[in-house]
Order: sequence, then C-alpha cells, then structure tokens
Amino acid sequence: MPAAAQYPAATVKPEPEQRIVERHLRQRGFRWTSQRALIVRTALATHDHFTADQLLLRCRRSDPRVSRATVYRTLTVLEQAGVVAGLETGDGGRRFEHVIGHDHHDHMVCRVCERIFEFCDQELERRQEAAARRIGFRIERHSLRIHGVCRACQRGRQDG
Repeated sequence: MPAAAQYPAATVKPEPEQRIVERHLRQRGFRWTSQRALIVRTALATHDHFTADQLLLRCRRSDPRVSRATVYRTLTVLEQAGVVAGLETGDGGRRFEHVIGHDHHDHMVCRVCERIFEFCDQELERRQEAAARRIGFRIERHSLRIHGVCRACQRGRQDG
C-alpha cells in the first residue's frame, strides 16, 4: 500500500511519526524493542537516501549492540508498511528514504557517483494519469527511477 494512503501528512502532524509506526507494527504482531525503536527513530530523522549499513552505523552511535540483522529485518518491515521506500541504485545497491508525510517525488540516479536527485514534474504526473485513464487503469502508486550520468560526472568531476 502506498505511504500516502497509509500515512497522509494530515494524520502525521498531531502525533509523533514514531508513535504511528510503533502502533502500526504492534497491530501487525511485530515486537517493539528498544533496538527497533532506535532504528525507526533514526530512519525517520534521516533526511537523505541511506543504505542499510549507513543506518546501522548511525544507530550504533547510540547503541553499539544494534545488530546488522535487526536493521535489515526492520527495514524490510518498514518498507512493507510503507514507512520507507527502497531505491535500487543500478549497481546492486539499495538506498532508502522515509516517506511518511512527504510529497511524492521521483528519482534520477547517477551510475557513476551514485548520487540521487529528487524531482517532481507535474507534466509527467498528468501524462501518467492520462495514459492510465485511456486504458481504464487505476494507479495506486508509482515510482519513476531514471538512471544515467549527472552533470558533474559528465564533466569528469564528482564534487557536484
């Protein structure tokens, strides 16, 4: 289910995001441990695209006992719940971002430096809706990921 359908921005505002995630996971039978709470809190506080290992390192700053397996399992649960979205980088890697209360956007991924550029193009959105209407398709969610080479890498720099 798309994040927007489960956690619209209006629902998130009155209550801390972590509490909403905790309730969602508990309702689905997941244990709410101190490590899982730390992982969720850290993921929600991260406003960039992060790998599972980057999340692990950030969590270990607060609790060195956080295990890699717990981070990976929790990310899987959070992705299935629509709390985070995974992004294939094209090199076998995977990055995540939290999506609760965030507006929809798409991504461009540089295959050289692996930087991720977010964008939203209303004309593309309208054309996707029109294409779906033409064939009687109801869009529930979508993601657009464009892979290529960023301007800096085209010029031989990786400094952006």
